[in-house]
Amino acid sequence: MTALAVRGLWKRFRLRPEKATLRRSNAEHWALRNVDFTLPSGGALGIIGANGSGKSTLLQIVAGVLKPTIGTVDTAGRVVAILNPTAGFHPDLSGRANVRMLATLHGFDRKRIESKMDAVVEFSGLDAYIDQPLRTYSAGMMIRLGFSTAAHLEPDLLVVDEVLSAGDLAFQRRSAGMARQLRSEGCTLLVSTHALGDLATICDRLMLLERGEMRAEGSAEEVVATYMQRVDAEGGAIQPGAPLVAGLRPTAPTNQVRITNITINGQPNPDRAGTTCGAPLEILIEYEASEPVDDAIFRVQFFRNDGLFVHGHNTVRAGVEVGVLEGRGVARLHYPDFGLLAGDYYVSVGIWPDEYRSYTTGEAYDHRPSACILHVDAPRSAGAGVAGFPCSWSIDKEPASVRSTAVYTAEP
Repeated sequence: MTALAVRGLWKRFRLRPEKATLRRSNAEHWALRNVDFTLPSGGALGIIGANGSGKSTLLQIVAGVLKPTIGTVDTAGRVVAILNPTAGFHPDLSGRANVRMLATLHGFDRKRIESKMDAVVEFSGLDAYIDQPLRTYSAGMMIRLGFSTAAHLEPDLLVVDEVLSAGDLAFQRRSAGMARQLRSEGCTLLVSTHALGDLATICDRLMLLERGEMRAEGSAEEVVATYMQRVDAEGGAIQPGAPLVAGLRPTAPTNQVRITNITINGQPNPDRAGTTCGAPLEILIEYEASEPVDDAIFRVQFFRNDGLFVHGHNTVRAGVEVGVLEGRGVARLHYPDFGLLAGDYYVSVGIWPDEYRSYTTGEAYDHRPSACILHVDAPRSAGAGVAGFPCSWSIDKEPASVRSTAVYTAEP
């Protein structure tokens, strides 16, 4: 059964003339151009794209807030939309009264509303504030109340614009869990967010919008790869020497031990280097100590291009006794089978006083937070996500008398 059918959708906005002129303007902007897709019951489609690509316009049309200029939108069952934190709320009413109002607008009678009230309040975590006026709520509290209310209104189609990536981390996780639970109960999801990782865990398919047009539709892996390629082509690729990424705190190098050279797979001091998932990776850190140092550790960290810390290692974790550093030397980190999947990664290289003091104070002997951009290629057989692991599949077929076993092995 089809829960949502969007056919030949176009949306035009008239642009207002500048206040300085009284002449009527014929300028127009097409926010959507020939968007066409269907979504089966229980399915989940994520919409991605840059700001201004038409994502919110599409969701507003599906929710019935806007009308299309050309084309049709057909939905089955109850459509519940969360388009912004305050949509449908009244600031002078309490949180509880707002829940009742929204539920009434969606056709719930008083008895059904009250039967769900405790669950709405409990999921939102706002039991101490639920009877206070909404104008006293923070934006995060409104997001909690809005999502919790919508999730308990028994939606057949839930339309969500950015809310899953808003609010605090604990509520983001609970919201993503609720979205998956709703899907298991047959609810259909149409979601837009810039948090690509969240979409990959919730949605079957993604769609890439660009200037109002569909540029790609398919699996999360394929569409995200297309999106990142287009971002890179338009000048959005990460750059060597970029500012600190999330997870790296500022450091104040003392230079008692200096990094004099970094070699990655034979390339000295590269701005960019490349490897393949499952291939060897070797990083050489050449150093020079201006005075004896007896507490140094060497650390290498990898950050994805969105700032996610994906892997790190140091000499303490490896059980290596560095001893006293004097004069020149080389530290070597070798990966016989490098496990990160396809993408671009910041490589952070540093020499630190000790493992825990470096985390708490940021003190470093020397630190290159984005020493290099490492580009990793990976075959499809390496898997999906961030890391690839050696693995094998086997299938046993009955009856036992004629059992055959097919074995498939994947190497990262």
